[in-house]
Amino acid sequence: MNSLDTAAIARRVALVADAAVAVARAQHPGALGPDVTRLSALFTDQRGSRATTYMREPAMRRAYLAFFVPHNVARLSSLLVRAHLEGHLPGAEPRSVLDLGSGPLSGVLAAWCVYGALPAATAVDLSRSALDAGLAVLQRVGGDPAVVTTLERSISGAPGSWLPKTPVDLVIAANVLNELSDPREISPRRRLVAAALSVLSPTGRLLIVEPAMRVETRALMALRDDMVKDGVGILSPCRGARACPLLQTRGDWCHQELHWDDRPPAYQQLERDARLPKGLLAAAHLLIGTPTATAPTKGLRVVGGLMRGSDGVERRYACGRELVTVSGTPMLDADVRNVSRGGLVMDRASARPTSMTTPDRATARPPPDRRERNGRAGPGRDQRRGAPPRRGR
Repeated sequence: MNSLDTAAIARRVALVADAAVAVARAQHPGALGPDVTRLSALFTDQRGSRATTYMREPAMRRAYLAFFVPHNVARLSSLLVRAHLEGHLPGAEPRSVLDLGSGPLSGVLAAWCVYGALPAATAVDLSRSALDAGLAVLQRVGGDPAVVTTLERSISGAPGSWLPKTPVDLVIAANVLNELSDPREISPRRRLVAAALSVLSPTGRLLIVEPAMRVETRALMALRDDMVKDGVGILSPCRGARACPLLQTRGDWCHQELHWDDRPPAYQQLERDARLPKGLLAAAHLLIGTPTATAPTKGLRVVGGLMRGSDGVERRYACGRELVTVSGTPMLDADVRNVSRGGLVMDRASARPTSMTTPDRATARPPPDRRERNGRAGPGRDQRRGAPPRRGR
């Protein structure tokens, strides 16, 4: 596979969304919207009261299948496409996929959307019902459930019970690390990542995706720094920094914004019923390779929204080997001005190192027409004194 057919990928993501809504509605005739709203609250404002077994509750499982599986598949597909375009994934489709904490096969379905086929896949999750629901969606969109091995296991237990015995080309762990332990505890996360890395093929990749909320993302950033110290190659989103500069503050976190413009009508109706628009997705991720994989050192990852200071100059924050401010004269070049947060731009002379106390951070504000919905300025600063934004999953 030398190139990706992005139009075909978008069509397959839409098929998955339609199928997930249809399978969920077939499980019960009741309204889905209220259950989706309740589940979203458990992922955001009420996440402290969420039980680890929430997927075993039929109403929550149905809501997750209809609303959050398409959302997750769209996010994962977009991140895989971006990684391919940036040269971080091998040219051929993976010969094997491992989906950890898969729920209704979100990672498996995303791989199907991107590559159009699944030679072999393994999905591991606590809930047999969730795994079966994912198989039903895969079958409905024309995939082959026979190539998917499903394991009803806890990934926080001994990996020998769920790790494949043969090398894996693509491991996906989506919305998993934040459910393992307290965000301040790195050890359980490191153990899971180490187990996943141990089965990667020589050109294999591990994609970790977490909710783009402050606490969860900063825990991922701390894990990233811990792995870099041990020589693990982080391919994305980082660009060669030894230590994450955004961890120097309490309020910043690194995440990406992904556009999902081809949502099918049934899914858009569910968005309206739940009052949760999903045209703009957010994700925090790490793409990790084997020790021989070369971490990138060129290019700048845009990590902040568009700002305009009192001097009228447009600026955006970006990460290279350090945090920098890219300034306009007074307007930024279109490729920097219009790229979504998380996009990659080339190195440029206008970029200058930015400390956490630079005047730019104190005076620059997003223009009124570009202010983000949750009131943040800068890479990920929430102006409500540390309250996490309502990002959902």
